[in-house]
Amino acid sequence: SDTLEDCRVFDYETEQYLPVYDLSAPGGSDPYEIFLFGSKSLLTVENPNAETERELIIFRDSFGSTLAPLLIDSYKKITLVDIRYLQSAFVGGFVDFNNQDVLFLYSVPVLNNSSTMK
Repeated sequence: SDTLEDCRVFDYETEQYLPVYDLSAPGGSDPYEIFLFGSKSLLTVENPNAETERELIIFRDSFGSTLAPLLIDSYKKITLVDIRYLQSAFVGGFVDFNNQDVLFLYSVPVLNNSSTMK
């Protein structure tokens, strides 16, 4: 959609802007990489067409990245945090917790193996 094409995704690991979908990923080993480039520790999706100032923070695994694009119409900014790769003690240095909606979205295998979370 036009909304998704206009969104900017900032990858804190590479300090680059990425598209929402990686259309080269379907042939790869991880099918989730098509959605926000798969397993990334911290991403921010900015929607310049938002009709709201609302922000969302999603704590998620790569499975959770599949749903984030479906929520972008309702938010100006979505921050995706994967605490499997970013220690929870450091999240506050990157994310401002001030009146945002928060969603915890993990697949069952990740929850059943909580030792993968930092």
